[in-house]
Amino acid sequence: MIIEKVFNRYGRSVFLTGADGWQSPVYNAFLQPLRYKTKLYLDGTPTPIGINGNDLYLYLGPAEHDLTRLDRTYRINDSDGCRYSVDRAEKIYSGERALYVWAVVRKTTEGDI
Repeated sequence: MIIEKVFNRYGRSVFLTGADGWQSPVYNAFLQPLRYKTKLYLDGTPTPIGINGNDLYLYLGPAEHDLTRLDRTYRINDSDGCRYSVDRAEKIYSGERALYVWAVVRKTTEGDI
């Protein structure tokens, strides 16, 4: 399907890890900072395209890596060595087929669980 080709061509390398040492294979997904255009979020840092703050990121990834089924101890790891916890995740469907996973993730530090 076309969406998998987009992830593979334009996404960045990520993998999932669990507190028990489990690790998924490396796959491609999108991780982008969430930026707000309204003045309701005044605690962030102004950037040319909006406000960036709270270390929140938008994740778009393949449906076969189902973040909706993982508990809070799992992390997304990117190619820069950053780790992210999942705040909220949903599958996006076309009919009965899951196309991709949409999530809001938060940058974490080593001690965060």
